[in-house]
Amino acid sequence: MFERVDDRFTVARDALARAETATGLRSRLDSATVELPAGLGALLPGGLSRGSVLGIRGSTSVTFSVAAAAMGASGWVAVVGMADVGWLAAAEAGVDLSRVVTIPRPGPAADDVVAACVDGFDVVVLGDSLDLGAGVRRSLLGRIRSHGTVVLANWPGVPLLRAAVHGGDGCAEGAGYVRGRTISVRREGMPTVVVLRMESRPVPAPQRRGHLQAVS
Repeated sequence: MFERVDDRFTVARDALARAETATGLRSRLDSATVELPAGLGALLPGGLSRGSVLGIRGSTSVTFSVAAAAMGASGWVAVVGMADVGWLAAAEAGVDLSRVVTIPRPGPAADDVVAACVDGFDVVVLGDSLDLGAGVRRSLLGRIRSHGTVVLANWPGVPLLRAAVHGGDGCAEGAGYVRGRTISVRREGMPTVVVLRMESRPVPAPQRRGHLQAVS
């Protein structure tokens, strides 16, 4: 269901309130670290801690695979500032679309929208189009640590995974349905490279219908 409203901050708060009312948001994610998928743990020896920020460039499939691992069986994800997302590919990466709120264009209230999402969602994925200043990022880091949120964002100074897609059978990466491809991933500043073979997998029918709440 897509809603068009002027006050995006209010709608973000409303979406958060609905999620909290429906599921008791955050109450079931007790692990302090995220078990990363497909050998990516070799690139983060200390693990991905809840309450931290991780950057991922080059592959939305890797981004959403990490988001799926962080959301687990009960968490909620907010996707902010990403207008064009291949949601079928996200579902194939393991993201449960029934627990996703997407705000593709947060507008001039972007700082407040992101802060609201950090306060209430287990995982927040931020698009590169968001122009958050250094002071805003510093303020958000405190909230991220306090609330135990996993944020996937390409911010200066955070650990950065760089992915490169090799080959592929289907649509372009991030554009929709890709039947299979090889992806190499390295962490900036480390020599280790992890090579992943990502195959499409069946997506349950309810996921294909896309239970998304969006603010555009």
